[in-house]
Amino acid sequence: MRYPMLLATMAFGVAMSFGHAVADGPDSGSGAREVGTVRFIDRALNLIQLQDGTELRTTDARMLQNIKEGMRVVVDFTKDGARNELNSIAPVAADSQADVSPTAGI
Repeated sequence: MRYPMLLATMAFGVAMSFGHAVADGPDSGSGAREVGTVRFIDRALNLIQLQDGTELRTTDARMLQNIKEGMRVVVDFTKDGARNELNSIAPVAADSQADVSPTAGI
């Protein structure tokens, strides 16, 4: 009687641990937000490259519809391994100081 109860307890513990791991889902990578200048756009691949070499892809071509090369943009993206998936992109206003650190003058 003791061993079946021990086996049931162990099985329940493993099932609970596995359940929490599955509930979190696959690793969604890490997020980032950046301000940069668009160097290159490949509309056929839904890809942009920033001046610093960062490449960002999207599955929604409409996101890049109003974006032009040379434009300063703020991007929000997810780093997933070697691929950066674009979540949002917006032009930076000419008078905006979005990329200025409050400690830049120190």
